[in-house]
Amino acid sequence: MKSHRLLAAVFLSGFSIMANASQLARFASDRASVPLPESFQVTVTGDDVVATFGADGDHTLEISLLADLSKPGGPHDLAFNFVKAQGAKKGAKVLSDGERAAFSEAGEQEKRGRRVYQAMHWQIGVGNCVFTMTLTAPLPMSKELDEFLGAPLNAIVNKVSCAAP
Repeated sequence: MKSHRLLAAVFLSGFSIMANASQLARFASDRASVPLPESFQVTVTGDDVVATFGADGDHTLEISLLADLSKPGGPHDLAFNFVKAQGAKKGAKVLSDGERAAFSEAGEQEKRGRRVYQAMHWQIGVGNCVFTMTLTAPLPMSKELDEFLGAPLNAIVNKVSCAAP
């Protein structure tokens, strides 16, 4: 499916910084945060961040702090190594900058009314924190999604953070 390859290719294209103004969403643990474009409508519930965008607000980005593997005096790269191993098990291309590991995989298509929505999933390991991220958007790809699939997406993946306890 062309949309799967496009979403994966954009993510895998490399690391860049967010070009647009951003807002910082903090997870409930207050140890983790993620920069999101200023135009996104953001809701934080516990360790889940849900952001919507698009002309109809029908593009959804869900980011969850899935696990904090930190232990006093323990290693500081458990989630990093976990995500690398998960990606390898799934045969996915894992990107790593030495501090974070991430991979993406195409998700399911879902019909809602007359529209078809495509999902894309990521796992991101930063130090000892494992994040999952799902982007769901209507097909065909909108202008808003096309704009998001460059620097803003890469900035989210590359700047989601989790401070050591």
